[in-house]
Amino acid sequence: MYSFLNKYGQALAFGIGVLITIVFLASIFSADDTTRELLLANDKSPEAYETSIFDFGIYISVVLTALAFIVAVIFGIVQMASNPKGSLKGIAGLVGLLAILFISYSMASGEASDPEIVNAIEKFETSQDSEITAGNLKFISGSIVTAVIMIGLAILTLIVFGIRGLFK
Repeated sequence: MYSFLNKYGQALAFGIGVLITIVFLASIFSADDTTRELLLANDKSPEAYETSIFDFGIYISVVLTALAFIVAVIFGIVQMASNPKGSLKGIAGLVGLLAILFISYSMASGEASDPEIVNAIEKFETSQDSEITAGNLKFISGSIVTAVIMIGLAILTLIVFGIRGLFK
């Protein structure tokens, strides 16, 4: 299987991508004239949002993303099992990331204090007919803080290794 994918993998992936694109475009261009005119007119009426011509593209994107995630997890586990000593750095990095996320989540208040954010939450809850709980807000806030910390660490790493490279 490895030799087959090594030899034909890129061509197979490209062919599948082209096939999916052709099917998606065919589903769009096979729509009836009223639907196409409604979409081309950039109409914001509720009827414009009831079209189902983009469903294939959305569903196949979700399926391919889930498939890529599953394959990445499986290959990661196989790689870890085949070379446990070599994967210690990756495991340490993952543990560090989870620690930062846990600390950020624990420090978050779970309450929106900014009036603009409160207004946006109310609009979202009204339009989506759902509720954002304090746990949701804590997770969102913790995730944003984690992302900012990771961006800061990435920039710091670039600077440190850039300076280090000047002295080598």
